[in-house]
Amino acid sequence: MENFLNGTGEILQNTSLAEDVVEADVASSGDEGVIRFCFGCRILAITLYTTLSIVGFVGNSLIVGVILYFRRLRTATNYLILNLAVADLMISIFCMPFSYWHVIIFDDQRWLFGALSCKFFNFLQATAVFLSSWTLVAISFDRFMAIMFVMTPWLRLTRKRAFYVILITWVFSTGMALPLFIVNHTEEGAVTPGVVTCSEDWKLLRFLGDENKVMHTYSTVVFALQYILPLCVLIITYTFIGIKMWNSKVPGADRTSSTRCVVQGRHESVKKLIPMVLLVSALYAGCWAPQNLLMNIWVNYDPEIVSHPYILYIWWMSHTLAMFHSIVNPFIYYWQNRRIHEGVTYVLRFLPCVNFDGLNLLEDKKGSRAVRIVNMVAYLPIAGKDTVHSTVSLSG
Repeated sequence: MENFLNGTGEILQNTSLAEDVVEADVASSGDEGVIRFCFGCRILAITLYTTLSIVGFVGNSLIVGVILYFRRLRTATNYLILNLAVADLMISIFCMPFSYWHVIIFDDQRWLFGALSCKFFNFLQATAVFLSSWTLVAISFDRFMAIMFVMTPWLRLTRKRAFYVILITWVFSTGMALPLFIVNHTEEGAVTPGVVTCSEDWKLLRFLGDENKVMHTYSTVVFALQYILPLCVLIITYTFIGIKMWNSKVPGADRTSSTRCVVQGRHESVKKLIPMVLLVSALYAGCWAPQNLLMNIWVNYDPEIVSHPYILYIWWMSHTLAMFHSIVNPFIYYWQNRRIHEGVTYVLRFLPCVNFDGLNLLEDKKGSRAVRIVNMVAYLPIAGKDTVHSTVSLSG
């Protein structure tokens, strides 16, 4: 597996390319093995990557900023969202810019940042991707427990538990990325004579066995733990959540009309979350599937694919789609979470296109008894009529 995220080394160093490449111009001054983007594609790629980097940086920075700034946003669930934003922020900083720096700007893949940076940046890239994937898993579990076990408070995620979950995701992510820190190194003349490149050398792990076998095993494990397993967890948890929300009943006739209206409104709001949870799963599956299938499976088990005349363009499109996932998460949680929405709107209130009506949900004050009951009712319709009746009665 060459360059876990970028995957360009094996592709661009291939020297057996077909001579009739249509769109890719092959260098003729001593670097015949290097594939070049056509000029128009180069401009498009640089523009797109730059836009993705800026939008991802700004969007995820806003999420991090508002959660840290507003005390009422410092909840256990929002800490997981904060961790996701940090992971996506790392992708925006370490993955996107360096993906086109040595591939699109420099066709010979020259690396200008030193040997330590070669190891460090590839390590951070892999860490960020694993961190993003498994934080999404943690968020799905949090929602699953909150919806399916609404009347079991001891199963709820607390701030202390959220801290441990975040710590586990970081330890796991750095552990999975550690092999890339070991195998990445700088090498002179690998692509073009006299040019230093950053590439992988799996011989550094030869104590584990045959280098090709180790590389293929690691690629398969990455594909399973970074994509397949998280996707399965997202599908299973959100399927159960969707079924539970859709089949939930609204408390009936023994409530006053005003209470029924409040509960009915919250009940409909809960049902509106179903398209959202479907969107989260679909975006993760769609954005990461091409990159994982291409770089972790196809290239490793069918090396002849690197001779395809359009392989560089195939890689670029799949990689761009994967990077796109890191910029959509802030929009999802801005749309879904009303308090985060209000916090971001407050920060951007100076913009003429932003309509800010004042802080309502984020006011730093304790809620009244009525507010506490209404907030309780947000999840109680799922538990059934009798539970709602008894709980609201006890609150009185």
